[in-house]
Amino acid sequence: MDLHLAIEDGRVVCRSCGEDICAAEENYKLHSLCERKPLTEAGALVNDPAVYVDDEMEFRQFYCPGCATLLENEVIKSDHEPVHDKQVFSE
Repeated sequence: MDLHLAIEDGRVVCRSCGEDICAAEENYKLHSLCERKPLTEAGALVNDPAVYVDDEMEFRQFYCPGCATLLENEVIKSDHEPVHDKQVFSE
């Protein structure tokens, strides 16, 4: 899937520790540890979202539940579910 996640026997697993996170068709972020932070912690180049949108935004970081390896970062509206950005499709 990427540098930190792999698909093994239809399951998403952490490449660092081998933790079985979830079924391949599921959103792994829903099964990861999630730290929600203010957008200001996303980096110095991130502007105040209030300049562009009225909705409250947040910076989320997702970690492996087995070894705490950082798996993904996401900037998203505070009331939204995590984006299912890594989906496996079969032919």
